[in-house]
Amino acid sequence: MKKKAKHILITVLAAIFLVACSKDEDSPAPEVPVKTLTPMPKIVSLVYSTGRTIRYTMDYNDSLQLTTIDMSYKTDDGENTLKTEIRYNETGSITTINVVDVKNSLNYVTTFDYDPNNDISDITLMINGDVQPTMYEFDPDNHIYKLDGDLGNFPMGWGFDQDNQLTEMVINDNYFKLTASGNEKGVFHNLDPQPALTIWYGLLFYLSPYELYFFHQKDLDRFEAIDFYYDYGEKVRDGDGNLIAFKMIPDDPLAGTISYTISYKEY
Repeated sequence: MKKKAKHILITVLAAIFLVACSKDEDSPAPEVPVKTLTPMPKIVSLVYSTGRTIRYTMDYNDSLQLTTIDMSYKTDDGENTLKTEIRYNETGSITTINVVDVKNSLNYVTTFDYDPNNDISDITLMINGDVQPTMYEFDPDNHIYKLDGDLGNFPMGWGFDQDNQLTEMVINDNYFKLTASGNEKGVFHNLDPQPALTIWYGLLFYLSPYELYFFHQKDLDRFEAIDFYYDYGEKVRDGDGNLIAFKMIPDDPLAGTISYTISYKEY
């Protein structure tokens, strides 16, 4: 009797073991989270038809915020490097952008203050530690920022759309307009848009304002002024739709093209 009971017990345990194994085989394997790779522009290189070349090298923090930009220029006057550091507050808004002009021993510091709505309430520009007198205005209904002062590039103005993408810009007496295309990715498609970044870049008036593609998330079709325009053409994209090459082609062939190549780093 004891042997029979022992046999039954072994049989029951074996059946339970087989059922457990069957359940394990039927159960899906636990999902392993896949890290989503975010391509951010690491190097933007430009070649002007005049022979001038520019190379922008960028880096980001863990929040995918742009933290540094090294701008290397090569012209007939020689080479120069601008080193830029970007700082943020606890809410992720840009507070300070510091630029060192290595060749000319100049230091440009732009600071941004914000109101409770996180709109820019004031902009301060310093050159070699000297505050440049400026007058700042903001039209929140139309997303228009204005800055005036005694420097040669003033007055300046920037207009943005509802997505904080630049649509128009005024530099002194020059008016520029941007036209975006459809749903294609821009060079800075994954960069959180901040008007402060575009405004700061416009303040570096001796740089061509279109060189860094205006930090645009959207793909651009045209950059136009009152009496000339550039079309963005000959666009080349990788398999994921990221823009890796294009040209700025002027309406006047004598003005010369600007060729862009972009490489990305995945985060």
